Amino acid sequence: MFREIYVKDFVLIEELHLDFDSCFSVFTGETGAGKSLLIDAISLLCGERAKPSLIKQGKDKAVIEGIFELDKHHPFFARCEEMGIDCEDDTVTITRTLTSDGKSVARINQRSVSVSVLREMMNEVIDIHSQHDTQYLLNSRYHITLLDQFIHEPDLLSKVNESYQEYAAALKEYEQIKEGELNEDDLEYLHFQVDEIENAHLSKEEEENALAEVKKMNAFEKLNRAMQASITCLNGNDAVLELLYTAQKELANCLEFENIAAIHSEIMDCYYTLEEKCSDLQHIQNNLEYDEQRYNELQEYLFQLSKLKRKYGNSIDLILEKKEELQKRIDAIENRQEVLERMEKQVQKKYQVFEKQALQLREVRQKKAKELQTQIQKECADLYLPHARFEVLIKEDKPSGKGLDHAEFYISMNPGEPIRPLSSVASGGELSRLMLGLKTVFTALTHIETVIFDEIDTGVSGKVALAIGKKMRCIGQKQQVFAITHLSPVAACAMKHYMVEKKQDDTSTETLIYPLNESQRIQAMALMSTNSCSESALSSAKELYEIAQQDR
Repeated sequence: MFREIYVKDFVLIEELHLDFDSCFSVFTGETGAGKSLLIDAISLLCGERAKPSLIKQGKDKAVIEGIFELDKHHPFFARCEEMGIDCEDDTVTITRTLTSDGKSVARINQRSVSVSVLREMMNEVIDIHSQHDTQYLLNSRYHITLLDQFIHEPDLLSKVNESYQEYAAALKEYEQIKEGELNEDDLEYLHFQVDEIENAHLSKEEEENALAEVKKMNAFEKLNRAMQASITCLNGNDAVLELLYTAQKELANCLEFENIAAIHSEIMDCYYTLEEKCSDLQHIQNNLEYDEQRYNELQEYLFQLSKLKRKYGNSIDLILEKKEELQKRIDAIENRQEVLERMEKQVQKKYQVFEKQALQLREVRQKKAKELQTQIQKECADLYLPHARFEVLIKEDKPSGKGLDHAEFYISMNPGEPIRPLSSVASGGELSRLMLGLKTVFTALTHIETVIFDEIDTGVSGKVALAIGKKMRCIGQKQQVFAITHLSPVAACAMKHYMVEKKQDDTSTETLIYPLNESQRIQAMALMSTNSCSESALSSAKELYEIAQQDR
């Protein structure tokens, strides 16, 4: 959930700090009071582009900071881990700083990130929906994805995608061989390249051993000098071992004293330990060797390996992959027809596997599409669109990672009206209700934590407005919901109500946002409905509030 927001020096907001609950909250206020500023501030937290004009006049910078509490399994945290961003608990802090020189800095838990990365990550946290915002719901490109979210068959979808990728790779290789120009004059050079790689007897282990041995030989002088100096310090004339031996010999005359006897024993332990380490160093020095012939052989081996890397790939694995590719080209030239026939059979085999899984997926989609249609029509009925008829049309499509299907949502809003693509249906309040119904179903299937509705209730009133408010509250049972509204029936359904107010004097203008208590809510609703706080207006607002709240 979106837990807190802090805004400073942003357009008309001087300083603002709001706490939010995980429920349905509304924001109301007169036209021009600055309700859209809150949406603009949240949009910046979601990675929208910033402009210097958003900084409060006379200030050098603006700061917007949001604190979010997300489920520990939310994909946001997996992405943070990939980027090395520390997330000690389930809380995330997003900060945007805008400066007057046009610069903008985005941070996640105090770690700077690009705006594009922030936008990508926040797409799965907050969904901002306005009356004219078609987003993915109206775009038929995304309908198959929405349907697949609804069917909830991740394993089957993954299998279809994997089998398609295998089929597509085999088909591409087949077409490259079939359409490519294969010149028999190239055979001699291709064979030379394969032999060159084979004769190198490439081995990662051999490469690692050669590098280690060369490194040791290159350090021969340094190692020998260090060993000799260390041994001299430990075991030369008047060196450590000799002095320790002398010290323990003197103390041996006083062993009748317990404290001296203990020190004598410890010095003897040190003596024997150092004597052993000195012996180890001597052994290392005795085994140091510099074989010039061996050194030259290793250098030649590494030089040839370096040539192969420049020619065929930057690692032994890549060189061996190149060898396989060259061998296939040789095979394709020498046995072209046989190779093509074999590859064609392989393509057909992989397509059959893909097709079987894709048709299985289609069967599931067709079955689940009927359930989706029923759910959407129920949502429409709740929103006083009783004649709406929603259908999911699944048509055959060219093979892709999503299978063999193209899905598109169709709708008919009135009796006798033919179904048409969702993108070409009604507008205004009717479309807003339809979008709200769709979001009620689809948002619950995503990782979205917060849904924001920006005046999508324009063009409706009365019982329809109340139904919209109740539907938003229904979504608010699973996701946090914010709604900017001018309608008292919608405001009456909210769990929390915030007032957006513009404060002006002769020299300044400031937007304030603050929560309302119950009596303040009723007064605000009366003003929204009748522009009056008369006794009758307050009585009507209170009655509406009680009706809206009784089933919460």
